[in-house]
Amino acid sequence: MTTTEHPAYFEEQHERLDAQLQAHLLDVVGADFTSALQRLQGWRRELARHIAIENTRLLPHVPEGARWAARVYLLEHERIALLADEYEQRVQAVLASPPRDELARRRAVLVLLDAAHALRHVLEHHHEREHQGLALELPLALQRAAWAGEPGGA
Repeated sequence: MTTTEHPAYFEEQHERLDAQLQAHLLDVVGADFTSALQRLQGWRRELARHIAIENTRLLPHVPEGARWAARVYLLEHERIALLADEYEQRVQAVLASPPRDELARRRAVLVLLDAAHALRHVLEHHHEREHQGLALELPLALQRAAWAGEPGGA
């Protein structure tokens, strides 16, 4: 939510990304693996852009004495990208060798949901860290400028 006292740039960006990932997961649950891969790849492109904006436009401005140093966010971004890439490989593997019957389909769905769990867990904690740190410690004008022109941005 955005208020006049504290625009929620990070929250809006994260909600948008989370909605895209959830749409992907709904495709997985429905065993629509082709659509799931397409949505995941779209999410992954948006995630990469989101990370690039944070790394180049925001993290260089983390103030001395901030709750978490810029390096913490950078390392988490690397971890998230790695987990996302590994997860995408699992989705691609299901498409490369599609399930042949109902039991195999259900198992493939379960494997992908399990594989997504670690990624979702890291994302959730990372987003919380950004909401508690960056969103409060970086000047609002800087946040507005960083997210200008982005969906959900200024």
